[in-house]
Amino acid sequence: MGKIVLVASDKGGVGKSTYVANTASMLVNKKKSVIILKTDKNPELLNWNEKRNANGLLPVPVHEAYGNLTNEINRLSKLCEVMIIDCPGHDSHEFRSALTVADILITLVKPSSDFESETLTTVTEKVRTAQQSNPKLQPWVLLTRINTSKPRHRTRAIELDKLLREDSVWIQPLKSRIAELDVFESACNEGAGVHDVSRASSLSTAKAQIELVGQEIGIL
Repeated sequence: MGKIVLVASDKGGVGKSTYVANTASMLVNKKKSVIILKTDKNPELLNWNEKRNANGLLPVPVHEAYGNLTNEINRLSKLCEVMIIDCPGHDSHEFRSALTVADILITLVKPSSDFESETLTTVTEKVRTAQQSNPKLQPWVLLTRINTSKPRHRTRAIELDKLLREDSVWIQPLKSRIAELDVFESACNEGAGVHDVSRASSLSTAKAQIELVGQEIGIL
């Protein structure tokens, strides 16, 4: 059975699908088998996959499931080395059921956004409840879309990281972080991820950041 990575948040627009697509691209380019399970009604990942196939890139199977995901997760995770679940950007049956079987949770937060950082309270509550029945679940906060040229962004990232580490009840932050780089989105617009791209601004940095997260959570 492959590693089950759940990517979720209690807020939409945090960059989950972009992270999922770039991580899947990285894995297949590293010769690992991966399946994406799409569990919201937005068509972005299906459109991304159509473009990917049309452009002749390494295939990434994208499946859909809704409601209680437990059976479908257990079935699909037997067919790959890594399974990535993209959940809706709000509290949902999909999110809560996936927490009961996932190995890893990644919740993305832009540190400069109070709207996003404030979701960590409710996400943490759901995770701690799920861990009572799924003790293997390893949850992580991924600080993302950090504009390193803006001092406020850097400061807020440091402050949020410190706040979370001061109390172990919080979901803990990964050491690895994702910067606000246009190449992540532009690659997805072509059905790709940064590991499918040969030339672009900040490409080496983008690839390294996705790989460091993958190494830290144990899927690479």
